[in-house]
Amino acid sequence: MSTPTTIDLPFPDTENLRLRLAVGACRLIIRPGAGERWVTGTYDDPSNAVPLRITQEGGNVTISQEVNWPQTWGTFKEPPTFDLVLGAGRAYSLALEGGASETDVDLGGLPITRLTIKYGAGKQVIDFSAPNPQKMSDLTVAMGAAGLDISNLANARFAYMSVEGGAAGCNLDFGGDLTQDAMVRITAAVSGIELRVPKSTAVKASAETILGGFDVGDGFMKKEGAFWNEAALQGGSPLLTITASVTMGGIDLRLT
Repeated sequence: MSTPTTIDLPFPDTENLRLRLAVGACRLIIRPGAGERWVTGTYDDPSNAVPLRITQEGGNVTISQEVNWPQTWGTFKEPPTFDLVLGAGRAYSLALEGGASETDVDLGGLPITRLTIKYGAGKQVIDFSAPNPQKMSDLTVAMGAAGLDISNLANARFAYMSVEGGAAGCNLDFGGDLTQDAMVRITAAVSGIELRVPKSTAVKASAETILGGFDVGDGFMKKEGAFWNEAALQGGSPLLTITASVTMGGIDLRLT
């Protein structure tokens, strides 16, 4: 039986903070915290096959795993688990990168200035359960064959969001409080993407498809080559603008 490794990282006394979690086959659990510590929690590797690795250079911190093949071949019986709490005492950029992993992440209320999400496989569930106290310049999502569900995206307070998907299934929910104009650009191939937007949010959407489809639900009207909901037609602000390019895939847009 392994003993979980304790993780306890304070905020560095420097500017331009960046936190990167680059993990392989594992379970990643993240919850928001209110304390002054940047990252706290545990790393549990039951097989003792994939040691924890933490590197820091100034305000840049990377949390990852060491995989020593072929030395550990045959010893990997159960995937490791990260159980982490991220602090809200300072603003920082965050990168979540993984292979065949399973994530359960809540970033609600964390002051994230920029967010990057990159996964090759596995199942990823991400929520913004509370508004970001910091405006986010951009949110980048790149998926391979992974499944991704993101909820309450309006609470992320991003200005620009880009989504690139391969053979992925992606559910994007724009619930929450939209406080500024936001642009979303989607490029998908052989992907199924579901978009859910509250009726009260002003939204304009358009798509170019090649052997793909763009299915728009009730509550939209075609105008100037795009689909507008009633809130957008009435000049509602802020405005969520979605543009998509789809090849051999499909996008499903619905109001909730």
